Amino acid sequence: MPKACWTCRSRTVRCDESRVPCLKCEKAGLECRDKKPLRWVQGVAVRGKMRGWLYESTPAKSETVKSMRLQPKQATPRENSPLFALQDPLIQNLDRSTRYYIDYYSERICKLYILHDSDENPFRGLVPYALEDQLLLKSITALAARHYANTGQSFDQTDLIVPSRYGNANLQALHFKAQAIVTLGEKLAKPEPCMKDTVMATILLLIFIELLESGLDGWNFHLQGARSLTRLYRSLIQPGNQGDTRNGSGDMEQDIRSFLARQYSLIDTLGAALSHPKSLHELSTSYDGAVGQESIVRSFLGCPEFLLKSINFFSNQRRVIGELASHDDIAVQAHIQDTLTMLDLTQNFNSFKWASESHPSSVSSPGEINSLSKLSESYKVAALLYGRQVLGSVGTQLATLEDEELVSQLLGCIDALKGDGTLFKCLLWPTFVAGLHCFDQDQQAFVSDSLRMIWDLTNCLNVINASNILKDLWERGRASGSQCQGTSGLVGLERHWLLI
Repeated sequence: MPKACWTCRSRTVRCDESRVPCLKCEKAGLECRDKKPLRWVQGVAVRGKMRGWLYESTPAKSETVKSMRLQPKQATPRENSPLFALQDPLIQNLDRSTRYYIDYYSERICKLYILHDSDENPFRGLVPYALEDQLLLKSITALAARHYANTGQSFDQTDLIVPSRYGNANLQALHFKAQAIVTLGEKLAKPEPCMKDTVMATILLLIFIELLESGLDGWNFHLQGARSLTRLYRSLIQPGNQGDTRNGSGDMEQDIRSFLARQYSLIDTLGAALSHPKSLHELSTSYDGAVGQESIVRSFLGCPEFLLKSINFFSNQRRVIGELASHDDIAVQAHIQDTLTMLDLTQNFNSFKWASESHPSSVSSPGEINSLSKLSESYKVAALLYGRQVLGSVGTQLATLEDEELVSQLLGCIDALKGDGTLFKCLLWPTFVAGLHCFDQDQQAFVSDSLRMIWDLTNCLNVINASNILKDLWERGRASGSQCQGTSGLVGLERHWLLI
């Protein structure tokens, strides 16, 4: 009777010990090994002081004599990054670069795009599906490679020389992204309902790649594609079989599917808010499951559902009022009054109550509730400033003093969260909105420092682009002597910016 195989032991599965290969390995499609395989490494030792050292031959004075000297191995991305924490045998069968980037995604990326990392992190929940789906696998590796490449850049982008390991990661990111897009095209050529989940997850990750690359325009094309695919997949489902995509390779758990839908809705809302009205695409399309308040444990930005709806309302009013401005004064006034009403409702939103209900006192400290309240308040005040911007952009001027008080309040909320990196990384949108209203140089310096901190936490190039937009706006304001950055800045955003 054979002993329990190493493959089953490494998977923490009880081996049936019936034969070689064992039934469990055979069923899982894995190589059944009786012992741990050898692992070849560069260097003269696996561990200890000699780890990573290589023998290199060097020419001596005599051609027939060679001396041997020890050289440290060349730097690779693996030196400054997580070790292989994922020990699933399916991952061990992948090439080393792919394994490394899956591990990097699990250790670094998954906690970047969510408010609180936990065992319930939906982004990490995509990994098992990626091991069985090449499309999702390539998008995950592309996202991880792009983030690692970004860590070699600086906020000021003044470095002319980038270490080779970051250049290699940049090439790998482009390679994996190209493979993901090609594979996506192949799947879309023959769309099937069972592919919906992995395709939609892939498109979401491609949007995040766009955030890492710039946050400009590209994300919008992916979002439009997601909308079209949602309609297409619905049309492919036969009457009486709605939602029945089980047994397909793309099927995912309902909670992950709902999470993906919420992220699309959030991206749609905050992206449209900073796009020029004349360049806006169709209004938001509802996604399956994107209703109700997301659990704070699974929240992307920690922005309350009501405030997202408020921002979405102001964004839509900005477009509608702009279209009606030269045609129907009565209709315009009605929309302006609706906007004023929503401003009052937003002003009355209780951030502390929301934070207390989201974080029950039985499991949270007063400090955690207070910090979450500050995060909510920053989005609330930013929404108020944005709504007032909308009215200002169509000629309805509100009290400037109130704007100044709101800006000071928003900067205070941002400052209060500087010691909490987990929450501070979520503040790009409120910080940018605050910057649109800052004409005082001290305030501008504070916003710039805050953006630098967000860059250090996220390494997303859209943060640098947000900084560049504001610097250009502030410079034009100083040159013209204008103190109306909020209105002029909103009008001047003629392209699609996703600043989250």
